[in-house]
Amino acid sequence: MMEKLKIEDLGAEMNDVERRILNAAMKVFSINGYKGATTMKIASEANVNEITIFRKFNSKENLLKVVIEKNNMESLEKLDSILCREKNVDIEICVKTLGINLKQFFDERMDFMIMLMIEGRKRPELNHLYRSFREKMLEHLRDYFQEQIKQCNIRPINPELIAMAVFSFIFQSSINEKIFEEKILIDNKKSFEGYTDILMRGVLNINCKN
Repeated sequence: MMEKLKIEDLGAEMNDVERRILNAAMKVFSINGYKGATTMKIASEANVNEITIFRKFNSKENLLKVVIEKNNMESLEKLDSILCREKNVDIEICVKTLGINLKQFFDERMDFMIMLMIEGRKRPELNHLYRSFREKMLEHLRDYFQEQIKQCNIRPINPELIAMAVFSFIFQSSINEKIFEEKILIDNKKSFEGYTDILMRGVLNINCKN
């Protein structure tokens, strides 16, 4: 079981060494997986002595947990920053911008999320942490769309379904590109313009005469 070291235990502000270790660990875990990510590799990537990792984080398991918590915290902060919450802002522009920014956000972290999914099949605690991350992302999106419904920017439908639709479209395109090297969205701007149009208006052509 993982020990109870948390990111808060590092203090309000991480120093340069701690930040370098966490960034290096995320990179090495992403490339090598948990088993292949030795503390020696992480220390080399961070340009620190291996003993420093144990002094700061106690164990490789604790280091992984702090990396995940740091990623979760930064992910939710980033998501909040790209959600358009101002009143009287065009909802379609907001959703298009959200989609483009969220796609970039996932692309930058996809290696790490894939590692969590793979390792989560072997380690229940990692599966729980990944699921928690996904659920928090969906919760933030759901709350955002619920707010848009209250402001009468979109009609009263299930905000959880809208959140899942947006999340799934973006996440699926990012994971396909990373795993299969298949770029589904050639032009993110045009793709999200089309996706937003479908999301906002559906696919039925009410003007088409049979």
